[in-house]
Amino acid sequence: MPVIGAFIESFLDTPLSPLTPTDSLFFLEAQSIPSSPINPFLLLNPTIANMNNDPVAQHARMLPGNDTTAPKWDESRPKELPQYFKELEYLFADCGTADNTQKKEYAARYISYDMAETWLGLPEFGDNAIIGNNVPRPYTYQEWKVAVLRLYPGTDASARYNLGNLERLVNQTFNSGLATLGRFSDYYRDFQRIARWLLTNGKLYQNEERRLFQQGIPTSLWSKIVRRLEITLPDHHPEDPYEVDQVFKGAKWVLKGTDTPLQPRPAMAPAVFIRHRHPPLCMRLSKKLWN
Repeated sequence: MPVIGAFIESFLDTPLSPLTPTDSLFFLEAQSIPSSPINPFLLLNPTIANMNNDPVAQHARMLPGNDTTAPKWDESRPKELPQYFKELEYLFADCGTADNTQKKEYAARYISYDMAETWLGLPEFGDNAIIGNNVPRPYTYQEWKVAVLRLYPGTDASARYNLGNLERLVNQTFNSGLATLGRFSDYYRDFQRIARWLLTNGKLYQNEERRLFQQGIPTSLWSKIVRRLEITLPDHHPEDPYEVDQVFKGAKWVLKGTDTPLQPRPAMAPAVFIRHRHPPLCMRLSKKLWN
């Protein structure tokens, strides 16, 4: 028995060697072990395997017209039409849409039927462009988009605002007042939107911008803002107009707390009147004392 035990221990301590082709005759499982790694894509349908290498197949699909996330345009707000085209072109890029005719058709998918008829009926939708040797070619999507934008005055980016828009905002604000910080913030944002465009396009000077902004502030509020700015900007030259951001910062300090909603007063409990069948005890006692 000690001999058998020693043999078993020596067998267990000996490391196992890898299977050989001869061993595979006795161990059928070894025949199923692949000798080289297999590409997992070869196990897939050939069409699916090709899609993984095709960048076009990896793009998203264009959204249907009734999709809630599709680009939309409110026809009553023509100035927002360029933004509609911008969002549409982001979708073209995501979906890999490059064909000019397809772009035109997709642009008309997300608007009303009547409007789509107008857009697709433009000459720039067809093949009427003539190049050298009288050879017609299709109008590009960009040429067609320019023709669509021409249908709506005010969508031209080169004539978005003028000085009259800014002056009208200033006059309306002065007449309506700026009683709260929220109202002043609205004025600041509207003024900046128009003024920044005019400044960028060389239609407004910086000092003119600053003076116009101040003219929209009612006199009583402006005097309070000036007193605040005299404290925070003691070195400011009195003949130079304050910067728009400086004025806004002063206004925020002056109008601090004006937008805090008033706390509702606690409701008073309604008075309850009780009619006694007999006079109260104190009245009966007083009558006895006087009698």
